[in-house]
Amino acid sequence: MTATEPYLAGDTAVPLTTPARSSPWQKPFLRIGHAGASAYAPANTLESFERALELGVDIVEFDVRRCRDALVLLHDDRVGEDERWVSELALDEIRAIKARQGQRVATLGEAVDLLKGRSLLNVDLKAGGIEVQVIDALRRKGILADAMISSLDPQALREVRRLDPAVTTAISYPEDRGAASTRPYLRPIVTVVLALMRATMPYRVIGLMASAEADAAMLYHKVAARVTAERVHAAGKRIFVWTVDDLTTLRRLHSYGVDGVASNRPDIFAQM
Repeated sequence: MTATEPYLAGDTAVPLTTPARSSPWQKPFLRIGHAGASAYAPANTLESFERALELGVDIVEFDVRRCRDALVLLHDDRVGEDERWVSELALDEIRAIKARQGQRVATLGEAVDLLKGRSLLNVDLKAGGIEVQVIDALRRKGILADAMISSLDPQALREVRRLDPAVTTAISYPEDRGAASTRPYLRPIVTVVLALMRATMPYRVIGLMASAEADAAMLYHKVAARVTAERVHAAGKRIFVWTVDDLTTLRRLHSYGVDGVASNRPDIFAQM
């Protein structure tokens, strides 16, 4: 499969033993480019990934979902002014729609070809049912040991674990249901809910990871706390945090001992 060929959604995987985990995972703190360097280039694009690499990230995070004939790098499940479902469109149709917005949609295969040997990968599954295709695509490219699979869906991560027990996985939390955080009139309620999540997270985080059979927790920065990081580490797990674009918050989270932070502005890591 070349860099321009999509990974066909109908292909199947044959479970194999994954190579030993790559040494970069052992770094005490990992700098994660969120959707690449999405403050400086369109999110989830090869352009954004190149910018993140230039800024020295350890991991490039990106979103993956399935369209009719490929695994594509898109956050949202609908595209275009008429909000057509990604799952019902072919790759060429999606690319035509996004091209009108000045953005070229990449496939998972293209992303791997660009990033292999240059950074670790955080592949965020935006929908269930694509676990076999994603694992098989990464295995074909020989990059499973350099990939962490994350998702909001515990069942998806359990399926990843079944396909290959050696793959690194992370359960993301919480889900922004209905994009509540973007609605100004809901801000007071969201603030209270996040404060409650932060207070209870130390008591819930281990169970959250256990339910997904995950190696790590991937938490929104407003629900992360020092005691949560300590409990995760005491359990022999890792904790990553998203998405931080200001230096003060980054320094505070780093002082908590988290294992990595995702940012839309990876240049802030150099100021830590």
